[in-house]
Amino acid sequence: MANPLWAQVDIESLRRDEQAGFFGSVAIDLTLRAGNVELFECGPELSLSYGRAKDTFIFIGSGDLGWEGKERFSNEALAHLRYVRALGSRLHGEAFGQVNYDQSRRLDFRGLVGSGIRLALIAGGESSFWLGLSLMFEHERNELTPADDHAARTSLVRWSNYLSADIKLGEAAQLAGTAYVQPAVRQFDDYRVLWDVVLKVSITEALSSTTSVAFQRDSDPLHGVDGSDFSLTTGLALDWN
Repeated sequence: MANPLWAQVDIESLRRDEQAGFFGSVAIDLTLRAGNVELFECGPELSLSYGRAKDTFIFIGSGDLGWEGKERFSNEALAHLRYVRALGSRLHGEAFGQVNYDQSRRLDFRGLVGSGIRLALIAGGESSFWLGLSLMFEHERNELTPADDHAARTSLVRWSNYLSADIKLGEAAQLAGTAYVQPAVRQFDDYRVLWDVVLKVSITEALSSTTSVAFQRDSDPLHGVDGSDFSLTTGLALDWN
């Protein structure tokens, strides 16, 4: 499941490294969040993956709305596009782009592009583990308050490192997750640490229940915005191929 909080999204459950063809998923979820927002939210998500020969294309689009009584308190959306090229049995090249916004964090806009490599630590069988290394350029526009000493606009290069896993739990369940560390290249004390774990359990051949736990730590939040966010999400996903 994508979460617009994150600088990047967890796409491990969408990968089809050894399968060609078109795959898709439509999901709806309910979220309990603690941190900057401590209320219920709901949101749709569309995920698409297309593979051919050595190439894989992945798209994720998601939105999120929340209400307290009749008042909407949260509004965020994300679009993520990724291209993966197999360079060998264990080495892949990746390029990606993303745009998102998040009103609960007073983030009016974030855009990023990047590229890197993805190395298989363990592949094949029931489990796979991958290490990713990439550089990404990130631009943000923030909504400031008079007390903010944060810049309204920032542009910087981040070093994005991730460890991801995809584990089959029997015939009906799949556990996928990614942990990121993303320091700014020129200022290592400006960093993000984030992880996301998704448990997917099949109800029918096409319908699954999903449970996602995610955490983010931002070392340089805006004034009045918590540096840490936690989310617990449950929902349903309809897959096709």
